[in-house]
Amino acid sequence: MKLTILIFCFNEKSTISSVIEDAKQITLDKEIIVIDNFSTDGTREILKTYSEDKALKIILHDKNMGAGYSVREGIALAQGDYLYAPGADLEYKMDDVYKMVEKLEKEKLDVVFGSRLSGRKEVSTIELIKERPYWLGTIIATFLINLFYGRKFTDIIATKLIKADILKNLGCQASDPSFEFELVSRLCKKKYKIGELPVWYKARSHREGKTIKAIHMLPALWAIFRIKFLVR
Repeated sequence: MKLTILIFCFNEKSTISSVIEDAKQITLDKEIIVIDNFSTDGTREILKTYSEDKALKIILHDKNMGAGYSVREGIALAQGDYLYAPGADLEYKMDDVYKMVEKLEKEKLDVVFGSRLSGRKEVSTIELIKERPYWLGTIIATFLINLFYGRKFTDIIATKLIKADILKNLGCQASDPSFEFELVSRLCKKKYKIGELPVWYKARSHREGKTIKAIHMLPALWAIFRIKFLVR
């Protein structure tokens, strides 16, 4: 088994080195692909210092192509059996991949979703939204996926481990942040075996660089409805 770790980034100067070093510490047979989406904060300059590091494949875009485009590019380049894309912002722990691989292989799954909400039943939905208003989008999207496909997920947005051959043939087209929702919708519509487990999560604030806004929910919802009702 070989793992592809995909790190796609945009303006992550403060975290990119730590994420790369965390990825290099993973002891599984692996490749590490880093794709920079035309950062302007110094991230690219940091990545250039790794140009001689043979443990990494680094791609620097010459314009902003969108987060979804970067993921699709990484999928096309992946040579591993599984693909894991934890992000470049340190919101997730890189080594959660071990238990995700274990679950996927032990239960003969196609996909494992990490969940930021599983195990937090003591926190009500209202309390969660008050704590972090942007969670409303996650809750709505997860509800719709569960409704449309008869699933029981707690969180469809967090980090994922997916068989690479499935990703390469899934047909995702989005280049913007709605890619995540198109991906999940296509996986569910094609009835792949998907498991879920809790993962470590530490949310960043907008002051710390988080870019998710309420308006991003509109293309996300459109992706969910489009795949459900307009795509065969």
